[in-house]
Amino acid sequence: MRFQVVVGSLAILLPSLLQSPAWAEDCGPLKQIASLDMTVGTAGRYLVPVSINDTPQRMLLATAGSITSLRQDAVTVMGLHPIDGSHIKLLSSNGKASQDYVQVDFRMGAIHDPGLQTIVSPDQGRGLPPFAGALAGDFLSLYDVEMDFAGRKLNFFSKDHCPAHVLYWNPTAVAVLPISLQMPTAEDSRTGFRRYVYRGSQINVPVTIDDKSFEAAVNTASLTSTMSMNTAKFIFGVTADSPGAVPLGSVDGNPDHKAFSYVFPTLTFDTVTVTNAKFTIYPNLVGSRDPNNTSRTDTRVSRIDDNIAGDISIGLDVLRKLRLFVAYSELKLYVTPASAPVTAAK
Repeated sequence: MRFQVVVGSLAILLPSLLQSPAWAEDCGPLKQIASLDMTVGTAGRYLVPVSINDTPQRMLLATAGSITSLRQDAVTVMGLHPIDGSHIKLLSSNGKASQDYVQVDFRMGAIHDPGLQTIVSPDQGRGLPPFAGALAGDFLSLYDVEMDFAGRKLNFFSKDHCPAHVLYWNPTAVAVLPISLQMPTAEDSRTGFRRYVYRGSQINVPVTIDDKSFEAAVNTASLTSTMSMNTAKFIFGVTADSPGAVPLGSVDGNPDHKAFSYVFPTLTFDTVTVTNAKFTIYPNLVGSRDPNNTSRTDTRVSRIDDNIAGDISIGLDVLRKLRLFVAYSELKLYVTPASAPVTAAK
């Protein structure tokens, strides 16, 4: 039996529900730690209620984000004083960089961190969005997390539970994807020198686009699925001048930095197949406006910030029709069709 959801030209196909073995006697049940009611902002992104220094705020759910962050303008409004001395550098998609951080008293439902340090994100120059910052993978990965987009629920669970027993609802179908996380690692150059530390924990899953294999980020902060311009050009031969390409304008006001959309016939991640998958093709500007993005000493070509941004991400145009359980404890992503919310295990 197969499940099918059709939204316009977008079709999502899921395999039959996998049968799981009986629960082992030496492991515990699923334990819920916190449950949050998400709201949907005017742009269609999912926002999470939190408290920062005892003040109610909302944060953007950003599974493809490396580091939990607060926006510069929100930090100013809250009267916080950033420290320019983080050992972690945050690079924004518009090319800016930041090493400023603040320490706050952070609450999210029953979760409390009285001394959470967050990076201060560079000014994006796009007006004031209705959220104070982004809740990213470094914080999310401390737990197992369920994302029920249809029910607008974000549930956090203890990692101490029986493996493969995480779906407390009764889906008509499920797919299980292996995930890889970008975690802190050793040096990556021949000199043994690394100036900045990676702390990111983005969810990356194997995908296939028109029979070509990639690792793609699961990106709840993006309204559409995205692909870098270099990947589109050199792997698929697709440019802004290709038949079917739809211009979207400049991403940062520079007329040379234009994005466009393009529809690929098939997108498959694990056993999930999407037909006529629409991607936003964008120029890779990460690190381009970083004053410290100097050339590395072991090469005449590469620079410190080169090749940090991911090439492909799966956005809300696909994800909002699904219900996800991110088992960070198992390095697996459980994908089911969207369904009516049910009471979680306690």
